[in-house]
Amino acid sequence: MYNTAFLFFGGSMKIFILILCALLFWGCSDSGNDKVDFEISYLLDQGRTCKTYLADHFLVTVYDSEQRKMTEKKIPCDAEKNDGMTLSVDKDSYYVSVVLRDSKNDWQSYGAVETDVLGDTKILINMKPYIGGMIFKWNSDNCKKNNIAFMGFDLVSDGEPVKAVVWGRETEIKKHMVPCVAGRLELINIDPEPTYSMAANAYRKSDSKQSRISYEIPEFVSGHGKNKEIDIDDPKKVTKTVLVSDMKISWEFDSKSIDSCETAGISDIVAVLDSDKNQITARQTCDNKFSDLYIYDITEHEYMLYLQGKKSSGEILFESSLDVGVIEPGSVGKDILEQKVLLKEK
Repeated sequence: MYNTAFLFFGGSMKIFILILCALLFWGCSDSGNDKVDFEISYLLDQGRTCKTYLADHFLVTVYDSEQRKMTEKKIPCDAEKNDGMTLSVDKDSYYVSVVLRDSKNDWQSYGAVETDVLGDTKILINMKPYIGGMIFKWNSDNCKKNNIAFMGFDLVSDGEPVKAVVWGRETEIKKHMVPCVAGRLELINIDPEPTYSMAANAYRKSDSKQSRISYEIPEFVSGHGKNKEIDIDDPKKVTKTVLVSDMKISWEFDSKSIDSCETAGISDIVAVLDSDKNQITARQTCDNKFSDLYIYDITEHEYMLYLQGKKSSGEILFESSLDVGVIEPGSVGKDILEQKVLLKEK
């Protein structure tokens, strides 16, 4: 009887393990379903070849949906063979550029595209002769430090917005928004003759009205057949102006007998920074951790700070005020303004 039971139990356990392994295998197989093949090829204009351009190699670069460089491949020129490249990627949107360069890395031909890759995808990039362009660069490491999500660019010549090729499409460079983490904006086949002016503004969100930092070059030319690389963080070439300040507000209840939001009977903490021309509000749920509140994009004015504890109905049960005086621009990132407020019962 013992042996029979043991054999039955052992057989059942083996079946269970086999089923479990099968399920794990299928699960692992399913986990790879989000990866798809992304095949990139390219074609030079008018049937030209590397030899026509006296070129040395292609440089294929792939960027993610926020225009951050993912990978690049240098492909030597070969008149007999042009395989491009194939990647295994997640389903997403991608930006791709292909540059034909000579032995000195000067650009001879260029093509780019933006595409959604939701399944196995093949793209063909038609490349055009290259007459010159501009590349605006910035340190993307500073984006998070300075609470910047987007850079908005304006490029003007003779008082009119300039049109340039951006990711394969002719685009008017007027409040042209680029994710800050991209670290660069490439404008392709810019006319080298005119004089240009550039303005860029840094924003905390895509729909922000107030710029946090402005950059300006009042007058410059692009140069013939080259890329004019401009580091907008370079103070020798670009006028950079911090336009706002930020504030961190730490708080606690004025009375030690109140040790929680429930004891106080409030559900929300609201900070209001008020001046005769401007009012900024920050709100968060009262969480018993006395979490700091943050107010961003404060322009130069004289302000009063109000901190309120509210019921869910909106009734104010606690309130304190503080005259913070004139707030000047420039206190952002590690230099953020800090205020401590004791919240008093009304």
